[in-house]
Amino acid sequence: MDESGAALEPADDAFQALIRAGLARALASDAFRAAPQLSAFLGFIVERAIEGRSSELKGYTIAVEAFGRPADFDPQTDPIVRVEAGRLRRTLAQYYAGEGADDPVRIAMPVGGYVPVFERTGQQPAAMPDREEVTVPAAIDGSAFEPPVAPEPPPESPPERWLSKRWPVIAGAALGIALVPLGAWYLGVPGTAPEPDVAAIAPSRAPVTVARPASPAVPSQPTIVAVTIPDLSGDPKLAALAGRFSRFLVDALARFDDLVTVKVPPMGDAAPADAAYVFEMTGQMVDGTLESFGRLRSVADGRIVWSASSTRPMSVDDADLPDIARRLAIRLAEPFGIIHADIRQNVASGPMRCIYQALDVRRTMKPEDHLAARKCIQDLIAHDPAFHPAWTQLTFLTLAEYTTGLNPQAGSPLERALATALMAVRLAPSSARAQQAMMDALFARGATDEAIRAGREALVRNPYDADIMAGVGARYIQLNRPAEGLPLVERAIELSAGRPPAYDFFALLGGRLLGAGQLSRGHGEFLGADSNPYALLGRALQAAQKGSDTDKAEALAALRQSSSLFETDPRLWLMRKGFGIEVIERILADLGIATP
Repeated sequence: MDESGAALEPADDAFQALIRAGLARALASDAFRAAPQLSAFLGFIVERAIEGRSSELKGYTIAVEAFGRPADFDPQTDPIVRVEAGRLRRTLAQYYAGEGADDPVRIAMPVGGYVPVFERTGQQPAAMPDREEVTVPAAIDGSAFEPPVAPEPPPESPPERWLSKRWPVIAGAALGIALVPLGAWYLGVPGTAPEPDVAAIAPSRAPVTVARPASPAVPSQPTIVAVTIPDLSGDPKLAALAGRFSRFLVDALARFDDLVTVKVPPMGDAAPADAAYVFEMTGQMVDGTLESFGRLRSVADGRIVWSASSTRPMSVDDADLPDIARRLAIRLAEPFGIIHADIRQNVASGPMRCIYQALDVRRTMKPEDHLAARKCIQDLIAHDPAFHPAWTQLTFLTLAEYTTGLNPQAGSPLERALATALMAVRLAPSSARAQQAMMDALFARGATDEAIRAGREALVRNPYDADIMAGVGARYIQLNRPAEGLPLVERAIELSAGRPPAYDFFALLGGRLLGAGQLSRGHGEFLGADSNPYALLGRALQAAQKGSDTDKAEALAALRQSSSLFETDPRLWLMRKGFGIEVIERILADLGIATP
């Protein structure tokens, strides 16, 4: 569109650059920072307009591609796009009345549609740093950090790398521009939740100069899993059944977009050469009974990582088929599933080594594991700043500095965690894991309502992810809403055999809060001899319930040894982990711990 908002010439590179720069400033503003869904909405419609594809900006397209709604989304029954459109118009008006008052281009979305218009204001663009050298405050780890700097849009990423096809293009262009105010915001905005004691660590606010990072020769991407089916053209019924099963399997696998990239060659074709794992399916019908076989094979060395077989009556329209396919996908791809276990036991190179290393910190919560994982993730981001799973995992690792006291760095971990979560959401607005990171970052800051909304959004985008289920359920339980949280945690436990101790701890706690003693004790039995803080706290509560003072004292002594804060101020230790006042009082009373 030109200055009048009537039309936008896609070839007008200078005007496009102004629009993208204005978009980046808007997304970095206070009005949009804590509204990831609005950021995704705005970025999506602006990019489509710039590409000359405004005719595609319908409610269904926005819901599916920008908000991550399923393909069967019905805009007539779900008003999410209309509701968010009203919010977006109000937020844009708020932004241009304040922070964006001097922007050279204003973005608006007139009532009655979703096509943006762009209006020149006559203001001069804000001065930007040199393209080869950018000045930012101290970086995520307190040292020199190499942010992406991309005044012009980068080439499109491969389609399979992202669930949302176009948003990463504008996100990649915006990152370099937005990171300067974002970096200042890391250390400059006061948090809303209690801050850790960092008196011994003086945050450095002096700016440092960093060079533009080199683009990686091959962009990072999650583990590539190919799903193959042999040529079944000789048996049309079996081919139809296998095709339907494959569609449900692939749909569920693709929801784990931070962990796997799914490729499906045509029936009868071999797996693509870049696949790390191949899931091979075959079967035959014998007297109306399906004999099916599936196995996961490692391409690098040919190992059979996992296999299963089944014999049961089944037809192409069998009502159980979708659930069977989805359960298989969960078992393979969930964060603590079969692929994770294989990568952990057979250490591989590449970006996913760092992602799974970060996930393993959730199991152990050991300082040395946290430090190594954080270093690996930071190196990965320096190599490929557009790899969204790294920003997501960095959010979780940064929050551990605050919630567990692991390897604290200069500056507020709450501000840094929120910033990295925002970056993950901007890079991958359709990613469920990015929304999970946003939930945890907001919850740690005390923004509980916003956190729960982000968590529910994550569940909409991936209803098969046990870790998201457990995370949302745990937040409800921490807020003394166990009736809402416990079913989610129990479902996560059912789906995740390799789960961290936190799952069982929150199931134990949820049962206690509901007065379901037998249920609580049952989950407590799974905590074993693990040294994870949640396992130690759970064992202490379990021992208190059984009346075993010796076991309770032993678990509490181990917890005090692992955390000096728990020894000096157990109430603050629980607050840092996000427990509400009522739940804190209940835990301390059950443990017989008196605090001022």
